[in-house]
Amino acid sequence: MVTRQIAGLSLFELLMTLAILSLLASLAAPSFSTMLAEQRLRYVGTELRLALTAARSEAVKRNEGVSLIRQGSDWSRGWCLASSTTSTCPEQPIQLFEIPMESVTLSTENTVAGATVGFNAWGRVANCPKFTFSTVAADSTCSLCLLVTMDGRVQSHAGGCPDTCDDSAEAEPISWSGACS
Repeated sequence: MVTRQIAGLSLFELLMTLAILSLLASLAAPSFSTMLAEQRLRYVGTELRLALTAARSEAVKRNEGVSLIRQGSDWSRGWCLASSTTSTCPEQPIQLFEIPMESVTLSTENTVAGATVGFNAWGRVANCPKFTFSTVAADSTCSLCLLVTMDGRVQSHAGGCPDTCDDSAEAEPISWSGACS
């Protein structure tokens, strides 16, 4: 009689494998949630930077003032580009940005009534508007600042916004290093 050996896992081997996998998953979860938080900040920050750059470009191209205006009562519903003669998004804006900002908080400084950023015909702004995005991941706060210098360039800073508006600094790409602390 020929005996065959049955291949498979014992209950003990299966339970040990599941225990090791759950341990590895629990170690990876915090870094994964931080990565997701940084991706949310990247998405919203990049979209706002593009909108600010488009507003400046449109103002210079049209040789008239153009404003970036929030939709609704806050910036979390998105924004639009429109002539600087209006303070609310018209039905036919120059460009519309509908940005879902799940779990991202946006606060502003130096915007007109917290609702608009106006560029004149030369692509300049009257004051130094600042936008701070923040989100929470794995018990740490991730934040990013975008500010528009007086000459209309957009700068980014990981963490909070600086106290002064530095026109002499070169516009740099969005820096994510240190966004989550």
